Amino acid sequence: MTAKSFFLKIGGWLQATEMFERPRKKLPGKWQLFEYFVDEKEELLHFEEKDLKARNQFLEIEFLEQNYSRQSNIPVSLIENSKSGKWSTAKNFVTLLDEENFRESTEFQFAFEKGNLKLLKKNAFGKIEFFGFFRKINSKV
Repeated sequence: MTAKSFFLKIGGWLQATEMFERPRKKLPGKWQLFEYFVDEKEELLHFEEKDLKARNQFLEIEFLEQNYSRQSNIPVSLIENSKSGKWSTAKNFVTLLDEENFRESTEFQFAFEKGNLKLLKKNAFGKIEFFGFFRKINSKV
């Protein structure tokens, strides 16, 4: 993937019209990762759905009313550190709370576009650490 198309995706995401809709109504449910970018050793790596399937990797996050849980085998330290717990939102940020040590909580900027959830995590210098695209999994009751 070229840098130009990556920046087009980020630009489109920032202009998403659904970004400020009520997150408590849209976030609950089970979400499956289908594409992501991650910073590895000063290089931004891009993994598409076909890459995840080829490597037999997955990440599912389920947001319940107050709690979240996740199942994953993706080797991303940011994801590996958060397993389950409480979550909260403020504006267009969702925080996965670490109840034992609040400083270890993970905050993502989020947006919805065409029914998909996008989670973005930047470091203190504004550098992207993780940018993931999730689709909602329909629960069969």
